[in-house]
Amino acid sequence: MTTLQALGDVEFVAVHLEGDRLGPNVLEALLRQVEAGAIRLLDFLMIERLGLEEHRIVEVDRDEFALAGLALETPGLIGEDDAGHFAATVPLGALAALILVEPIWLERFARDVDHREDRILATQPIPASIANTILSSALHQV
Repeated sequence: MTTLQALGDVEFVAVHLEGDRLGPNVLEALLRQVEAGAIRLLDFLMIERLGLEEHRIVEVDRDEFALAGLALETPGLIGEDDAGHFAATVPLGALAALILVEPIWLERFARDVDHREDRILATQPIPASIANTILSSALHQV
């Protein structure tokens, strides 16, 4: 009997890949985050952007993941609609990895501070592009 483990917040990460395949850099970076307990790797697929409105999903070689010491917790969770949404961010003719992770550091943090008086009220992810624009603007004002 398979048991379903509830998920916390999840995040998509799209990574432009150089060349026509998944290289060791991405796998090693994911492994470091998993081993550090920062994320749970839920699902992973690759998207090749063929045209303005056309893309192709490239399945991941599970053996390549296993050799890197990684396992997908919930393969198949990323859907075609998700891939289509992120395909628009991929340069024409390029390949990208679409990664679904659960940032478990926050779950652990919330559990550690979750007392009657102390509890997480809200979180709000801010994309890096926005955070860096604000940082740049603040530095120019100093």
